[in-house]
Amino acid sequence: MEPARQGTIAAAARLAGVGLHTGQHRQMMLRPAPPNTGIVFRRPGGGGTIPATLAAVTGTAGRVTLGGEDGVQTVEHLLSAAWALGIDNLDVELDGGEVPGMDGSALPIVRALREAGRRPQEAPRPVLSVIRPVWVGEGGAFAVALPAPRFGAACVVRFDAPWSEDQAATYDPARDPYEEVIAPARTWGYERDADALRRRGLALGASLENTLVIRDAGFRNPPRFPNEPARHKVLDLLGDLALLGREVRGYVIAIRAGHTLHVALAKALSQQEG
Repeated sequence: MEPARQGTIAAAARLAGVGLHTGQHRQMMLRPAPPNTGIVFRRPGGGGTIPATLAAVTGTAGRVTLGGEDGVQTVEHLLSAAWALGIDNLDVELDGGEVPGMDGSALPIVRALREAGRRPQEAPRPVLSVIRPVWVGEGGAFAVALPAPRFGAACVVRFDAPWSEDQAATYDPARDPYEEVIAPARTWGYERDADALRRRGLALGASLENTLVIRDAGFRNPPRFPNEPARHKVLDLLGDLALLGREVRGYVIAIRAGHTLHVALAKALSQQEG
């Protein structure tokens, strides 16, 4: 199978909103980038670019951080949308250290990328084929990649709440329109954890407008899908795998996993190659 061609956007796009963790209003400019650039982040006055690569990951607690304290956090929704839409090369300028959260999903980003348009590029899209099963796990959670002719994914979420059983969501790019079945799924969390997170400087921008909130008795605000949390895990998984900078041919299953295991799996896959 011949690899697809790389792509960038045909025109610039601007997005703005509150950061889910910092609570600060941020503006983001997306611009076309040459072939083989990858997705790079720039902060004016920050002194250089931060590549969206596994080597640049400096944090995975609740979100993905690239480049340390002077870098950028909560990059996963943008990376997920770009990867799913075939946008390989992108220049991202931020006026601060966090990607805007918008409504807590990837849908506003997808719409902005669609409006900007995709411009095919001559360079082939690099491919990583899973050649044997790769597994990572910790504390009853795990993620595995299996050989397959094309990409597919499944995520299982187990809630720490008495009212709900496990949820699952699958994604087959050949069957499931990302914009309809994955992108609208919002980030989520437990109401009882909110104060502790804020004391740690996290979730300062979270609200009922951008976060699906789980209580012991059920959802505090209406979900967009019955399995919205599991769909959002798929969204995050795609964004974390995008740090490979390659099209993945394989089937990925994540059970009770989060960014830490997703990134660990991506690193294991990158080491498998060759």
